Amino acid sequence: MGSGMITTVVVALAFFMIGSDNFHVATAQVCGANLSGLMNECQRYVGNTGPNSPPPSRSCCALIRPIDVSCACRYVSRDVMNYIDMDKVVNVARSCGKKIPSGYKCGSYTIPAA
Repeated sequence: MGSGMITTVVVALAFFMIGSDNFHVATAQVCGANLSGLMNECQRYVGNTGPNSPPPSRSCCALIRPIDVSCACRYVSRDVMNYIDMDKVVNVARSCGKKIPSGYKCGSYTIPAA
């Protein structure tokens, strides 16, 4: 499992926690991710609304690198996917240099080919 999957799930998890009134949890470290930092730095790149966004910032990528993908994927659910666009999450992770294997399942989402 590539480290890029980690990014995908943790960003998804961060969005889900904020969206579900668990903001206090989002200030913690989960799966190696700084959830509040991800929300502040990466949210605009992976939101479920609006057109595709510009490439992620360096600060967003720095927060994505330490994420444990296998851990984060456990949190990707349909609820999570209501808040984020998983295709955008994968694109952001790949833009940050994460290698994400195509065909990998993360919750009900299957990673597309690069």
